[in-house]
Amino acid sequence: MRARLMLLAFCLTLAASAVLIFQTGVVRSGAAQMEAVQTGATQAGATQTGATQTARGAAPRSLPTPPVTTTPFPRRTPAAGPAVLQAPALPIPAVSLPPVSPLDVSPFHQNVPVQLRQLSLGRSRVALLVGGLPVSRHVLWRSSVGQFVRSAGAVAGVNGTFFKDAAIASNDSNMLGPMLTAGGEFLSETDPAQLKKIGGRPLVAWSHDQFLVTAFDPGTMNRRAAVQAMLPGVTDAFLAGGWLVHGGQALSLEEMMVHAPKDAQEVRPRVFFGVTKGGLSIAGATITPVSSVRLAQIAQEAGAQEAVLMDSGYSTSLIYGSRVLAVGHKTRTVPSRPVPHAIVFMNPVLALVKTIKP
Repeated sequence: MRARLMLLAFCLTLAASAVLIFQTGVVRSGAAQMEAVQTGATQAGATQTGATQTARGAAPRSLPTPPVTTTPFPRRTPAAGPAVLQAPALPIPAVSLPPVSPLDVSPFHQNVPVQLRQLSLGRSRVALLVGGLPVSRHVLWRSSVGQFVRSAGAVAGVNGTFFKDAAIASNDSNMLGPMLTAGGEFLSETDPAQLKKIGGRPLVAWSHDQFLVTAFDPGTMNRRAAVQAMLPGVTDAFLAGGWLVHGGQALSLEEMMVHAPKDAQEVRPRVFFGVTKGGLSIAGATITPVSSVRLAQIAQEAGAQEAVLMDSGYSTSLIYGSRVLAVGHKTRTVPSRPVPHAIVFMNPVLALVKTIKP
């Protein structure tokens, strides 16, 4: 009995040892497989790292760059203090000058009293002022030419050049183009759009002994210094509406309309201003409505060496003393509209002294 028990214990011990040996082999096999898996993963990671390093070390691929378009943006300079009107510093396109000399200076004599002449030239009737001392006057409102004459103590006067607001009921006094008045004030044209339109029109200026007519260049003649450089001692200057007579010859329709206003050939009462071949100032206003071409012929026949177109139509007015000789209406009983600019004619003191008889 005892021998059987001992044999059973021996068999159980032997079975337990076999089980232990089997479990140890399984564990070792799993560890080996795990190590192999980890080793493979590490090698794969190394392979991927190598590929990445190879890719990073390779030269980058050249890609087309789309063109870039830049648009300059205008800078705005904040205004410091109140706005001041100045001649615009903008590039002004070159203007083609009319087919006349771009600069013409005539001798000017102001020692002759103002003379009134009334002529009939063909079917046209015209009132003329010849001689005296012409003075350019500008006001900040609108006034009749008669009031201009009386306030200046002048002998006679005609309406002046073109202004911007043509409305009859308006009281605006802004002129078209630069202007130098006898008071010494110089007004520059500040509207770039207007500067483009008026290039080439006649700029009229005079001193005590010279009379100048030249084609206006917006880029160089819109400043006082420029006008003074062209005519030293200048006292008066303004921009006229168009050329009529140059060198004693009336301009043709084609020559005139290069720079004249579009309505220059409409038939209406019209006014001119200029200098005679003898160096005297001359102004004329038609009583009979005419075109600017006919007005140029009248100015030539009246003896003008240089003549320019002044504002016309309802602005037309020629006053001598208290007499109204020309208006912008069919009847002289209806006064012309008020204007911001006029040319008044003074009798020089020296001329009056010479005419006094002992």
